[in-house]
Amino acid sequence: MLVLLITTGCGSSSEVSFGTVTGTVFIDGQPAPAGIRIEFDPVTKGVRGSTAVTDASGNYEADYSISTKGVRLGTCVVKLEQPTEAPPAPGQTPKRPFPNEFYEEIRQVNISAGHNTVDLEISKKRS
Repeated sequence: MLVLLITTGCGSSSEVSFGTVTGTVFIDGQPAPAGIRIEFDPVTKGVRGSTAVTDASGNYEADYSISTKGVRLGTCVVKLEQPTEAPPAPGQTPKRPFPNEFYEEIRQVNISAGHNTVDLEISKKRS
């Protein structure tokens, strides 16, 4: 019985509706370089989000999983993915290439069925 509850609690991507999401990330007005990682976190708690990585022109397409493109429908917080690095020494803050605010929220977007274009502007300068 416990296994059945765990299995039904996880859900699958076939039970969820998605919208495709593409866009361009700009850093201080210029297209971002390849490798900038973005997260689309649904505001609904406990719901899995999507990720994207910029190409050499700053363009991206969001993925929910390896086999599913897109982002769950509804409101999402768009933010930069935290860099994977060793944790800082106690009492020190991690070194990040962008201000902390962009790792918490660039902006909120509402994802609808069909295609969504979400261009993002970030800055290396503190606001």
